Amino acid sequence: EIPLGDLTHLNTAEYKYYGFYHRIRQKLEQFWGRSIQEKAEEIFQQGRRIASEEELLTSLRVIMNARGKIIDVEIIGTSGVKEFDEAAIESFNQAGPFPFPPKDLIVDGKVVIEWGF
Repeated sequence: EIPLGDLTHLNTAEYKYYGFYHRIRQKLEQFWGRSIQEKAEEIFQQGRRIASEEELLTSLRVIMNARGKIIDVEIIGTSGVKEFDEAAIESFNQAGPFPFPPKDLIVDGKVVIEWGF
């Protein structure tokens, strides 16, 4: 009975494991802002520009072990700006390890999550 709207988006896995995803988000916030700013400065120093009307989104698949240690981070959707994609990967690697994942998310000793920047 949730009304649909521009801001309505219910991801049942993220909702069910909100605490886990929220702690990941909190750790990422410590690194993402600085990392993306450094990459943007690099781009501008090279004399390049980024189209402001474009929506740039980097999508990642993150694999971690049952203790929250990152095993692999891979791009599953590029923003089209190599430096921004690199910033997303760097942010995850700097923020990890993460809290122990809920047991229900662990399959064959691994947890796979997808994350967008």
